[in-house]
Amino acid sequence: MNWIQEPWVAALMVFLAGMLLVTEFLVKARGLAGVAGVALLFLYAWAQAASLHTWSLGLLLVGLALVILDGKLIQDGTTAGIGVLMMLVGLVLPTGDFLTGSLVGIMWILGLMAGFLSLKVLPRREVWDKVVLKDSLTREQGYSSVNTRFLELIGREGETLTDLRPSGTILVDGERFSCTSGGSWVKKGTTVRVVSVDGTRILVEPLQEDHAS
Repeated sequence: MNWIQEPWVAALMVFLAGMLLVTEFLVKARGLAGVAGVALLFLYAWAQAASLHTWSLGLLLVGLALVILDGKLIQDGTTAGIGVLMMLVGLVLPTGDFLTGSLVGIMWILGLMAGFLSLKVLPRREVWDKVVLKDSLTREQGYSSVNTRFLELIGREGETLTDLRPSGTILVDGERFSCTSGGSWVKKGTTVRVVSVDGTRILVEPLQEDHAS
């Protein structure tokens, strides 16, 4: 069983463990990837038992706990990131050798990156479906980048409740709206017409008779 303590074997176990843990975090793996990843970590710890200090093992366990906590409950990635860094330190230090430690560290990072490939072959977890907006939001589905209520104001008349300098407030059919005159100064009490709406930006102009006076 001496082969299990070889640097390339340790690096391979770490690579696979990182890949499987990320896979469990991202996709619907039914816990199988997570269990396999944790098993590989314990196998690595067992192989490094001769040089694995208590605090190194503690870093591994606490880091793993943070990853699991984030994946199952918090689900924002921050806690998992801290856990991954703690696990990196816990994996590298027991090697006691710069080259082996560097190899293990690199393979851990590569394994984490490789885990994202699982998104191409397995269905992503529901939490990521909520974060990533896949369907286009169309007006037919009830969505619009422009507030429909504001669009209905186009062509309607109202009265300025404040001076427009060029922004201010108008009253249209008993409702107050923030608006802009587009650069010109319009006095309070002037009758204006809504000429366009861009998002929530309402552009108005004075009626011709008010403007002329």
